[in-house]
Amino acid sequence: MPVKKRASLGRSTSAARRMAATRAAEDSEDTRIRLDGQRARQAASRAAEDSEDTRIRLDGQRASQAASRAAEDSEDTRIRLDGQRASQAASRAAESPERRQGRRVYDRARHAASRAAESPEQRQGRREEDRARHAATRGAEDPIQRRTRSEDQRRRQAASRAAQWTFMEGEAFRYDPANNYDTHPQLYIGQMSDVCPYCNALKWHAETRGMCCSGGKVKLPELQPPPEPLKSLIGPTSFEVLRTVNGRICATFREACQLHGLLEHDQQWDATMSEAAAAQSPARLRNLFALILAVCGPSSPKQLWESYKESLTEDILRNARRQNPGMNLD
Repeated sequence: MPVKKRASLGRSTSAARRMAATRAAEDSEDTRIRLDGQRARQAASRAAEDSEDTRIRLDGQRASQAASRAAEDSEDTRIRLDGQRASQAASRAAESPERRQGRRVYDRARHAASRAAESPEQRQGRREEDRARHAATRGAEDPIQRRTRSEDQRRRQAASRAAQWTFMEGEAFRYDPANNYDTHPQLYIGQMSDVCPYCNALKWHAETRGMCCSGGKVKLPELQPPPEPLKSLIGPTSFEVLRTVNGRICATFREACQLHGLLEHDQQWDATMSEAAAAQSPARLRNLFALILAVCGPSSPKQLWESYKESLTEDILRNARRQNPGMNLD
């Protein structure tokens, strides 16, 4: 790497050696006091900056960092990243719950501001870089790493789903006026102002589609037969004609009936399962699946099972892997 020029302090000067000796002689309290002082001075300096000073400082930092990164070889990059990971892990391990919460709030605000300031071209470029980086990472995985990542992802997803309803467990029996239930993303408190376009039932906003008029609750009026001679003219003349819809011969009579609108399709049950899989636990999802099979009569239950079998059996597979570590359940 090129030698950096320093105005008054270099790694080989006596001042640098004295500073290194002073740092080595510090105890944890001295280090804390010194770092607190540095943070206070830096905060005061940043607070005194105007927008132009901030821009100049950040541009200088970016240019210096880019030059340093460009001069690195692969070994230097690896050492730097390993050091950053170790430093970050140690810092996270030493955090208190309040400090961790504050850091996460600050990170969310900073990311939101950064995303809001992006132009469409910058957003597209960032997403393409993310996709390329993830594809390269996934491509370099071996089967064991891929299985470990999938299991970690399932655990995080299961924990996230369980956490969404943790604070609501039994709340109907011990309602607490101090809790702000309206802020929970899975709850809606308000007027039933939406009207179902099929059965005119009043619904809450964003209520699951089809649940108000499922299971035969709404029946279409019976169609009257057409009069003669029209009835004889429109009647089919062969089984092939029965399976022909808009000039195309269907493979089965069921497919032809669905295209004619004479049979219900499973789109509403697929949408119901999709919404439930994003928020419900596997056990509750299985209860919903059983209810759909028993009451609603989907036309293709096997296809519905194949579409959501991973979400339906997530906890069962996890328990089986925990009890039988050597068993291959993939």
